[in-house]
Formats: sequence, C-alpha cells, structure tokens
Amino acid sequence: MTATLFHGGRIHIRAGASGEALLQRDGRVIAVGNAADLARDAGRAERVDLHGGLMTPGWFDAHVHFMWWGFQMAEIDLRPCRTLEEALAIIGQRARELEPGRWLTGGRFDKNTWGRWPSAADLDGVTGDRPAVLRSRDGHSRWLNTAALRMAGVGRDTAVPEGGAIFRDPSGGPTGILQERANELADRAVPAATEADCDAAISRAQQEAFARGVTGVESLEQASSYAAFKRARERGGLATRVVMGIPHRSLASSIPTTGTPPQIRDLGKFDFDAAIEGGMRTGDGDEWLRIGHVKFFSDGALGSQTAALEEPYEGTEDRGILTFDPLELRADVARAAAAGLAVAIHAIGDRAVRVALEAIAPTRVTLPKLRQRLEHVQLVREEDLGRFGALGVIASMQPIHCTSDRDLADRYWGSRRTPRAYPWRTLLERGAVLAFGSDAPVEPIDPLVGIHAALTRRRPSDKDAWFPNQRLTLDEALHGYTAAAAYATGREREWGTLEPGMRCDATVVDRDLATLHEDELLEARVRATITDGVVRYANEL
Repeated sequence: MTATLFHGGRIHIRAGASGEALLQRDGRVIAVGNAADLARDAGRAERVDLHGGLMTPGWFDAHVHFMWWGFQMAEIDLRPCRTLEEALAIIGQRARELEPGRWLTGGRFDKNTWGRWPSAADLDGVTGDRPAVLRSRDGHSRWLNTAALRMAGVGRDTAVPEGGAIFRDPSGGPTGILQERANELADRAVPAATEADCDAAISRAQQEAFARGVTGVESLEQASSYAAFKRARERGGLATRVVMGIPHRSLASSIPTTGTPPQIRDLGKFDFDAAIEGGMRTGDGDEWLRIGHVKFFSDGALGSQTAALEEPYEGTEDRGILTFDPLELRADVARAAAAGLAVAIHAIGDRAVRVALEAIAPTRVTLPKLRQRLEHVQLVREEDLGRFGALGVIASMQPIHCTSDRDLADRYWGSRRTPRAYPWRTLLERGAVLAFGSDAPVEPIDPLVGIHAALTRRRPSDKDAWFPNQRLTLDEALHGYTAAAAYATGREREWGTLEPGMRCDATVVDRDLATLHEDELLEARVRATITDGVVRYANEL
C-alpha cells in the first residue's frame, strides 16, 4: 500500500471547491480538506510539501497527435522563419547533413508570414535530387520538391483526389503544393518508420507532456501510433492516460508524415471499418489505454484557407474545401453510432460546423449517451451557437488557436464574421460543454499557454484582447482541461476532479494561479505531474 499527503498549498478540487491538503492511497484520492485533520489521519504516509503552489486535477489534452508530436521534436522546424529565404537556409543545411538517400521531412511552415506559397523550384535549389516533403504549420498542406513529386507520382496528368487540391502552374504542371486529401499522394511515398522510431517518439512525447503538466491525452492518429501505445502499455512504460481515436480511413501513411519517416507498413487495419468488423466500442480498454472517438474530417484549416465557409474568404470567391460529402458523412456517423462508436468531427469553418452538426443530430435521438464531439469549432453561424448545448454535442476546442490565428481570422474572415470566431463564452452560456486541448504539434502541448489564451484572448505582445466578451474565468478554463475533458471521453467518474474516490491524477504549479494578474500567468511553472498517485515529473517539489 502506498500513501501520500500533499500539503502546503491550495488544492483545487473542482470549479468552486478547494482544500488545504490531499491524501491519496494506492492511486485514489482518500480525502481532501483541512491540513491538520488530514495530517492526523495520514499515519505513515509520505509527506509532500507543495511550497505554496497549486494542485489541480491532472490536465488532459483532449485533442493531440501524440506520436506525430514526438517525431516533430526531432525534426526540422520552420515556425521561427519569418521569410522564405530563412526557411530555405535551414532546409539547405539539413539537406547537407542527412545521409545519402534519406528523405528530408519536417516543416510546420507558415506561408502567411512569407507572403506567398513556396514552390518545388524553391526547394530544388537547396535540396537537389534528395526528395523533400514538408508539412504546413496547420498540417493541411504539403510542400514537395521535384524529386518528391516524381516519387509520389504527381505530374501534369495526375487526377485531383476528391476533397483535395493540387496547385498547378499556367501550363498545368504541379507547383509543389498539395492540400487536404491530395496530401495522401505525398504521404504514401515517404519511407516507413520502424517500430523503434515510433516507440522513441511516444517516449519522447510522454516525457515532454509530463514536463508540461499533462496527465492524459486523446490522440487522434493512425495504426502505427496505436501499436506503439500498446507496446508501451505491455512493457509497463505507459504512465499517461491515453484515449486512442480511430481514423475514419486507413492511409498508406500515418499522421507523423513530418516526423522521421511516417508509418509502419502492414500493421493490419485500424480504422472505422476495422473497428466495426472487430466489434470495437468507444470506451473499450483499461485504465491506461482506451478506444476513443472515430475521427472524421469535414473541412481543412484557416491557415491554408481550406476551412469550409458559408461565404467566401475576404476578397475572393473561394469558400474552402468541404472534404466529405454531407450525405456520406451523415450515413457514416449513423453507422458509427449504431456500433457504439462516438465520433469526433474536425470542423473549422462555419459551413463545416453546420454540416457536422447536421450529421450528428439524428444520433442524439437514437443513441443520446454517446459523447459526440466537434473538433476546433473556430467559426460558427449564429444559428448554430445554441445547437451544441441543445444537441449535447461537445465543443472540443484549442484556446491557443484563437490567439495564434487572430490576425489570419481578421484577414480572411473579416469583421462581419470574426465576432462569431472562437466563441467560448457564448457556447458556454448556451449550454455547451467545452473540452480543451492543443492540437499538438500544430501548437505545443502546454495547458498553461492555453489557460492564458482562454483568460486573456491576447498574445503576450498584444495590447488589447480580441473580442474580450468571449474570455473565460480561471475556473472555466481549468474545467475545460480537467472535468470537461474527462466528460468528453466518458471518464468523468474516474478522473477530472480531486474528489474522494477519484484517481489521483494531478498537476502542481509553483504558484496559485488564482492570485496572479493575467500578465503573470505565463511565469508559472509546472512543479509536478502525478498519475495514479505517483509523481512522474518533479521540478523542485
């Protein structure tokens, strides 16, 4: 039997409830309350002094691509590059360092800061004949050089996959940019990762997540990721609570296409059809690894201007890309529900949000207990703002997207639409459940950054909040990363609060966030991360 008494700080039990100390035994919260009373009851329990810090329920990232994030940590990162020339210098240096025959991958480039889309010709000048495939920051576009276009079979006569785009020059030749479902043409061509590569990426991601205070994730990836999580679980190396999303379709390559190589081949199918055939249901698994939602895409992203809109992007006639036929989406969502599988539908633009809600609505009558979700929900029609609460559809959102993308939203969505962008307060007031995450590696796993964004709706460098009427309170933001995330995964009776009987998953920060001015929030540091009562990460605890 193991027991620990945490004291010397504030215990945030749940929204509106606090204590002075917490006693856990064998991974469960036994009591929370007066420090002196718990000290008497603790017996020989280990004492851990919080040194004036704050202990909250463990922070759960409700939307992440975990293994892809682990791969990205070891790959080329173009996010700091403010110009295309800076990016090409970094790419050229990496190309010179790689052994002959190795593909150059990585990316997270942002064409919006460069003023134009890059081209294969740009890459050719620094990569030569080495194939190169680079992913955009939002993950919805690929940038290929001529060698990679050739290896992927993308040429003048290549048909554009439905729900995708191939950029072409005036003569019809590919420029080097692919989008949405056309990305699969590139992803299939990139050489496969080994099991060891995938295992290392999972391990790297877990350690970094612990350092950021994250105790659990819902990972929305492919078969190679699920296989790596299962190996880690079998070896006893999985100490993060993982809910594994099911891809709607198996791809010939996996999510981490910008990691070291992307995918292990011949793993067997792990997708929607295989899940139904195998009798999988949302919630299957054990305390560390469970089956989650079936992940659908209904549109693209704001950064690539592929999010599906009701009205065109400002100054254009382009309404983005609806990546799924609405009738097919409705049919597959119904099929999933009938099999006991909840869905998580990627929907960023207001048209995609409408289509996704319409696809889910019938299942709220037939199978109301399923925790159906929409992912991102960045622009919502006025008519749809109340439908989340009315239908019981969870809004799985990433607060950091609001502050990171506010300039893009102003530029491409315009002043008529942006009051309906990232509408956290309105959704809450109209009865929606908000579950928060990061979408890493699009953004880093870092709930403190997300909490700051939710409370302030501004970047540290911004003078004013962006639509401040949509800001949240600290309790509301913490709820999104804890109890609401637990509810979104159907585990609210196991974790998400620090009430007696719950699993002792907790995050400790070095100061009480409730006492800080909003400008001081980003100065806080994670002091400890705990799962099942075991300290997995400690920094001056």
